[in-house]
Amino acid sequence: MQVILTFFTPAKGWHQPLPDLDSSQTLVLVFGEPDHHAFPGVFKSIQTQYPTSVIAGCASMAGIFGEHLQQEGLVVGVIRFDHARLALAETPLSSPAASRQAGEYLGLQLQAPDLKGVLLLTDGLNTQGTELIRGLAAHIDQESVAIVGGLASDRMAFQATWVLHNGVPCSGRACGIGFYGEKVVFASQSRDGFRPFGPERRITRADNRTIYEIDHRPALQVYKEYLGEHAQYLPQSALNFPLAIWNSDKTHYAVRVPVAVDEATQSLGFIADIPSGYQAQFMYGSADYLVDGAEDAVKSLVAKLPNNTPVLAFTISCAARQLIMGEDTAQELKTVLENLPNGSQQFGFYSFGELAPTEYGGGCSHHNATMTLSLLYERP
Repeated sequence: MQVILTFFTPAKGWHQPLPDLDSSQTLVLVFGEPDHHAFPGVFKSIQTQYPTSVIAGCASMAGIFGEHLQQEGLVVGVIRFDHARLALAETPLSSPAASRQAGEYLGLQLQAPDLKGVLLLTDGLNTQGTELIRGLAAHIDQESVAIVGGLASDRMAFQATWVLHNGVPCSGRACGIGFYGEKVVFASQSRDGFRPFGPERRITRADNRTIYEIDHRPALQVYKEYLGEHAQYLPQSALNFPLAIWNSDKTHYAVRVPVAVDEATQSLGFIADIPSGYQAQFMYGSADYLVDGAEDAVKSLVAKLPNNTPVLAFTISCAARQLIMGEDTAQELKTVLENLPNGSQQFGFYSFGELAPTEYGGGCSHHNATMTLSLLYERP
């Protein structure tokens, strides 16, 4: 497996020329600024360079290039496999309500006996992540297939994101890349690093992305009690105080960050689903805690690698983590790279939501404020 990483900025052009690795076994991934009009001709040049390769990508809060955060331009990863077969499935996704149907379509297109992993990239404003996963899982067995991915970001503007379609940035799209064959290994994990505090509670009234009651009390009232003096800075202070939610057997565990508060209804609003009846616990995060979470994720995966095998670490972290850590954001990327086997590389993006298995097992979940890692390599 050959991996070449590079990036493009309007001011300086290509950091390193695009490699001549075009083939049906080549995957080209592109992540970059929400304003794709800043790169006239660049996407076309990528299509021209890789006419037979699988090309996919999406808008991001920032690109991940090794241990560096690439805020400007595009990051590009070119991966040519020795053995693996690749397939790309694409579908429109015009609204969150269409997410399950979109997932079912992608699953039908990608399912195969030798499927080992699926990478999902989807519009960050039009996707209900949990329903997208459920649709995909209707046709793909998560016991034998790793499902990971991320939601495209527009840097908190909440106006428009893009996903590549036929190599061209488009809004309202979702895609899945399938990895096939007995020699490709797709190992995934996720961690958040937040620390729980206070008792475990129950979400007693919720509707889609809004919590109205926690333990039969107004949700905002309960939340403010735990935030104390930080409550006066809502909703900005909510970044550091997310909610952990899980079902009865923890096969679905996720972090949710409040993005809106409604004093009239005493409710909390989120950008991902909140099922009524789930358990919940308040959490607290700092830059150090989040870096610890990234370290836990990479160490748990590296421990399972044979003989310190070099890997490509495909990293999807959350825009919320970047906002919390600020100038320290690159520290979580450095921590991941330092704990990988010699010769490994890291690539990815900061998203509006992460799709990955949890540390408690079970299938893929839709996360917020979480770092997800997928270690990709081929057996000899």
